[in-house]
Amino acid sequence: MPWLSRLAPVAGPLLPAARAFLDGHPGAPRPMGEGGDGLRQLADAIDDWAEREEVDAQDEERFVEGAGAVLALLLLAHVGEGAHVAKEGTHRVRLGRGGFFDPFAAIDRALEGPDARSVLAEEVRRAEAEAAGAAGVGRLMRLLEERLGSDRVARAFGPEVILDDGVELDLGRVLRATEDESEAAAVQAIDKLVSMLPGRGGAGLAWEEIEARLVPRLVAPGFVARLGAEGRGALAARALFGGALEVTLVLAYDDRARYLRDDELDAARCSLDDALALAARNLAARSEGARFARVDTGDGPIVVARSGDGLDGARLLLPTLHDVLSTELGSPFLAAVPHRDALWASADSPALAEALRARVAEDAARAPHAISAALFRVDASGVRPR
Repeated sequence: MPWLSRLAPVAGPLLPAARAFLDGHPGAPRPMGEGGDGLRQLADAIDDWAEREEVDAQDEERFVEGAGAVLALLLLAHVGEGAHVAKEGTHRVRLGRGGFFDPFAAIDRALEGPDARSVLAEEVRRAEAEAAGAAGVGRLMRLLEERLGSDRVARAFGPEVILDDGVELDLGRVLRATEDESEAAAVQAIDKLVSMLPGRGGAGLAWEEIEARLVPRLVAPGFVARLGAEGRGALAARALFGGALEVTLVLAYDDRARYLRDDELDAARCSLDDALALAARNLAARSEGARFARVDTGDGPIVVARSGDGLDGARLLLPTLHDVLSTELGSPFLAAVPHRDALWASADSPALAEALRARVAEDAARAPHAISAALFRVDASGVRPR
């Protein structure tokens, strides 16, 4: 199928997933066309699959994954601009400049609907609106770039946006509030969000704002220097563990987060030591609901924290971490922070150290906010490199 091959530069892992599905899945349409013909074939295949009885759960999952990959490629070919995007194992497609689409959820909806053709037709209309910047994430990204300039957006994954100065925006709340609203309502919401970005209001931060929102964030060695090299001001930060990690300070809001600068600390008459202590207290207060999951291996358990609040990596700094995990893992134990959304830990044994190192390296390699694949030893006295 030549049309599939033409998408290789932008398709990423969607291409082999689609080919494997079309070549080997019992529910796949054969041969597979493109454009409208391809969508009709896919819809018929979805209806046929939905009517099957006693479908194996693994085949059902493979059908959604494979059909979703095919739908993604059909949409990329149809729109003419976009690419596969991924974050921590979650795969989506960018359509147009800033549109965002989940092809796998679309397949689920088509399987559950009374008529796959009508469902897919609606999904295509939604994808086209995203690609044109007329609805959804695509509209919000268009409005954001119109106000800030397209060069300010460093990375985006759906409503999660990182600007070139490290400021993080979560457009999810704005998206929910404006989903079925007019263009004027979306403009007003984006304007309000942009007005709250650093440097837009002209006034310094009140201490009360810093005090309530300050949390630590671990970053990779050299990150602070790279970000500060763009002339936006030096970040408030400190090297840890002989330079193995760096800790920064972040002001965390409901829909955005940004790094705190040295000059902002100076203006607030707060030392870095005091700010780090305050951030640690705030982190402890936000960690009461932190979630730890246990993964059993042949050599013993591995524990991973994935609370989804962007703070799990920083929890390596909590003085109470040893007390919490040593009951499960013994003391000392090993810990690692491959990215800001994960903290891994295991007992300190050669076999578990090797297993932990492999998992952490894999997690760091696919993370957009990778910190380190290094292992650290944690005991009652604190944390140090292994």
